[in-house]
Amino acid sequence: MRLSKILLAMTVLTSLAIAALVLPAGNAAAGGWGTTGKRVVLIVPGQQLYSSGEAHQAPYRALDEALKDAGYETHFVDAPGKVIAADAELIAKSIRTYADDADSVGVLAHSAGGLSSRYYAKFLGGSDIVDSFVAVGAPQYSSPGGCVQGPADGYDTCMFSEVLTKLNAGEDTPGSAYYSVVQSSGEWADGRLAGGQCRVYIDGVPGAGTGADHLAELEHPEVISGAISALGRDCVGTFVDENEGDITWPDTLFPSFR
Repeated sequence: MRLSKILLAMTVLTSLAIAALVLPAGNAAAGGWGTTGKRVVLIVPGQQLYSSGEAHQAPYRALDEALKDAGYETHFVDAPGKVIAADAELIAKSIRTYADDADSVGVLAHSAGGLSSRYYAKFLGGSDIVDSFVAVGAPQYSSPGGCVQGPADGYDTCMFSEVLTKLNAGEDTPGSAYYSVVQSSGEWADGRLAGGQCRVYIDGVPGAGTGADHLAELEHPEVISGAISALGRDCVGTFVDENEGDITWPDTLFPSFR
């Protein structure tokens, strides 16, 4: 009898130990990072006339405040948004500076910032460091407007540029990071990536389909809340896993006109 009680106690203790190991993974699957610890988010602005200071950060102020209210520590990456590889190096430097001791790291990037963030993920080891990449209004496969810009002024975002050709060859969403697009449904580029990606498209953003929503979406409550959810690996839209090679740049342009 004593032996059976001892065996029962050992079984219970073993079950409790296993449960203690399994529960964190279950929580992560349900809600992403959790709500404790140091959670750092790097905000990567899009292409602007200014590459630092208040003028550079002003369009993202509502997003920044919402992230702080949600418990995130935020830092801006002073990237001009014109040369993808150079901006990716700035992202890497900022993460080393601000997130070295973080419990979780997120990158929230707008417009051309989404391309440099993905370059960082794919070629500079970022996919093994960052937990979640969220792109807002990022022309992942092409921005036709980039094709009329100079080599140091944004041509990298053109579908024919060497760097974008390199970026879109092979795997779009490498590593264990979580990739998302959260933006106006009227954006001129849909921001899709092959591989696993959370896609959240918001209707009714002012200026949808005209190009004006590219900035208006940064202050739209549904875009902001969707981005924050995506940072926590909680997709409020649709999670899609497209095969590599299934997306071409013409497929991603002007979705609201199709």
